[in-house]
Amino acid sequence: MTPELTLLILAVTVISLGYGFIYPRFAGNDFKKVSMQDLIATGITLMIAGSLYYNSGIEFSWLAFKVNWFWFTFLTYVVIEIPVCLVYAKKHNMKFS
Repeated sequence: MTPELTLLILAVTVISLGYGFIYPRFAGNDFKKVSMQDLIATGITLMIAGSLYYNSGIEFSWLAFKVNWFWFTFLTYVVIEIPVCLVYAKKHNMKFS
């Protein structure tokens, strides 16, 4: 399995667990709670990615750019998460106040 695929699967897994199970139970439609829990989930994802690829020297291909593990994980996470977050917000009538 390529390093890119490993980090992609990691991001999809964490986002799926968050928006599928954790956020509906513990945050509901409260934007602040979802945001705080998502910040924790993002940090966990970055820590796992760092434990796998920190100081490895592996370059990741993100679109047309070569980036390190941090930026690949972070950018991939954000790109995957935005549409999932919008669907979650619509489904749960999230309050943004």
